[in-house]
Amino acid sequence: MEAAGRSHPEALPRAYAAWRCRKLAGAIVATAVGLVVHGPTWEFRFDTGGEWPSPWLLLGLGALVVGAFGPALAGAGLALAAVWSWRRLGKSSRFARAAWILWVLGPLPVLLLPVAHLFSLNLEDSLKTSAHQVRYLLTVIAPALFALLPGTLRAALVLERFLPESRAPGQITLLAAPACAVTYLLPLAVLAQLAFQWGLYLGLLLLASSPLVPLLAARRLLRRDTPNRAARLVRTIVVIQGVLAVLGVALIVRWLGEHPLLRDLLGQINAFWVVGFVAKVLASKWLTEVVVTDLLLSMLHQGRESARSLADTAEGKALGQKLDALGHSLRPAGPTKGSPPPGRAPGRRVW
Repeated sequence: MEAAGRSHPEALPRAYAAWRCRKLAGAIVATAVGLVVHGPTWEFRFDTGGEWPSPWLLLGLGALVVGAFGPALAGAGLALAAVWSWRRLGKSSRFARAAWILWVLGPLPVLLLPVAHLFSLNLEDSLKTSAHQVRYLLTVIAPALFALLPGTLRAALVLERFLPESRAPGQITLLAAPACAVTYLLPLAVLAQLAFQWGLYLGLLLLASSPLVPLLAARRLLRRDTPNRAARLVRTIVVIQGVLAVLGVALIVRWLGEHPLLRDLLGQINAFWVVGFVAKVLASKWLTEVVVTDLLLSMLHQGRESARSLADTAEGKALGQKLDALGHSLRPAGPTKGSPPPGRAPGRRVW
């Protein structure tokens, strides 16, 4: 559907529902690809010494198995339900939100448990179990968390496509872009001080630069635009971000393949391992993109409904006066458009 047709109020919900369905289906397929390529990533070793384990031990092992595999299976089922009910946006949105919680946050409790201490493992079993937990962290949890902020930034750009008449998507984009870049810059700063490696350093630098691309188009993102021009702008931003991200990931993967300790933890790092890791990142990113876009649209709608309900009321007048006072206080000193709040000259200090 063309951007002009998609912007029509009656066609917009159908276009948005179709976009959500494609993203959710892609997330499910990417999750399946990652699972097939990487296989099971969680393992627990325990030697009972020839004795029958106690009921508490069996209960704890059962809880670990459920915590390790249950959230992923339940999240996949909820994601399938979200795709099945894609025409009913409210129901599909609730299913997608529940799937996101289970997929991204569900496996965390397993990693927070001190398994070696709880089950009194010997040194050898403790080391093997810890190594598998680290592998689980790097191949399951890390891709999910790694995609959170990029998914949020992408959701703001999606809003720019669907609501080009509003300045809110551009404002959200400009807020999310620096936060996303900082997430990549933190490991870059640690690496620069502790163990500098050119390949990893340049890879992280390219990844950190990718979220900053929307800042180059800040003026256009904050300007009300036509649907076609907004779609072209978003497409250009996404393409540039994709090129930077691919180059950064390629450099990082090359460094990972040359690091002996990480090879022991992750196994053989080859093209198939990279495909599995990228598939898991994309699955989390696409699901996050859908969930955050739903939440942002709901917040914008609720804000509009709240403004309507406050119109011509004493509370609405008081809120407007407070926002005017705070807004004028935050403006830089000097001549600006609009009049200052009553009783205070432009640029005057608040205290």
